[in-house]
Amino acid sequence: MNKTIVKSPVMVCTQARGGMRSVVEAYQRDGLFDRWQFRWLWTHCEGGWLIKLITAASAYFQMIYLILRGKVSFMHVHAAMRGSFWRKNLFITTARLLGVPSILHLHGSEMKTFYQALPNSGKRLVKWALENTDVVLVLSESWKTFILGAAEKANVIVINNYVTMPTGASKKKSEDDFNVLFLGILGERKGVFDLLKAWPEVLKKSPTAKLLIGGNGEIEKSKQLAASLGISHAVEFLGWVDEVEKQSFLELAHVFVLPSYNEGLPMSVLEAMSYEVPVVTTTVGGIPELIQNGENGILIEPGDQSALSSALIKLGLDDRYRNAIAKAGKKRVKESFSDQTVIPQLEHVYAKIKR
Repeated sequence: MNKTIVKSPVMVCTQARGGMRSVVEAYQRDGLFDRWQFRWLWTHCEGGWLIKLITAASAYFQMIYLILRGKVSFMHVHAAMRGSFWRKNLFITTARLLGVPSILHLHGSEMKTFYQALPNSGKRLVKWALENTDVVLVLSESWKTFILGAAEKANVIVINNYVTMPTGASKKKSEDDFNVLFLGILGERKGVFDLLKAWPEVLKKSPTAKLLIGGNGEIEKSKQLAASLGISHAVEFLGWVDEVEKQSFLELAHVFVLPSYNEGLPMSVLEAMSYEVPVVTTTVGGIPELIQNGENGILIEPGDQSALSSALIKLGLDDRYRNAIAKAGKKRVKESFSDQTVIPQLEHVYAKIKR
């Protein structure tokens, strides 16, 4: 008697901490893995080049083994820019040659910069890769426009990042304090140096204000900058923040700030808004499709330290305005960027592509 082979999809993603992994962990938490019986292949991890090479090679050969045994119905492949894009497209191309459909889910905040810096031969290769993937998922309409400009025949679908709305009432924050929270990789791209340079102006108006900075990256450089600006007493570096700690800090924060130069649709902004924390961020990527300036958040141009300090000062001094922004932000996320809205859209894509 022949044994029936059960096919299941494969989720291809990094093991390294960050927004992309947070998205996939949310899929796990919210039942998507269980409903579709996903296998998770890690193609990248933290560490030196050798362990990264071993991780990628191991995932690649595991994929081939599973496909050749007829166990893969489709692949959902998460990619960023540069090495991540090329590495993940090796997986997709191989799967396609072996008859398995794939979804390429683009997260990389600097994808446009990466593409524009390529020579014409590299751009043609990107075009071929995008047009020869069954579905390309992007995080915003602006990204869809960009991808179709690079590869007009690509099958591009917008699927927003999402958050699961917190349960229970929001905790009332002390009006005597003013805590501003940043979560992200510390470095130039996320704007943390601009934030530190803007902070002295905030302290002039709110001398007891506290800036909480969570994340890995250029921590020592950030600490040295804070010291040179004379603000070390008003800045706390939290290091990497896990999910439990993140919840605690979001409940403590009066404002969340992310003054990035490049983004897709950052999970940290969605999470802050879901916790009824007003957000100050920049007009990059898909953020303007989420936030209407002055209504459910505050948008500034990347690198505008004066506008950044002014926005933080206004939110710090005007409790009524801050609370109105916070409530409108939570409403916006609940209506269009929650699990109840986005997961059914994703499962519709799965249903159409599976074999």
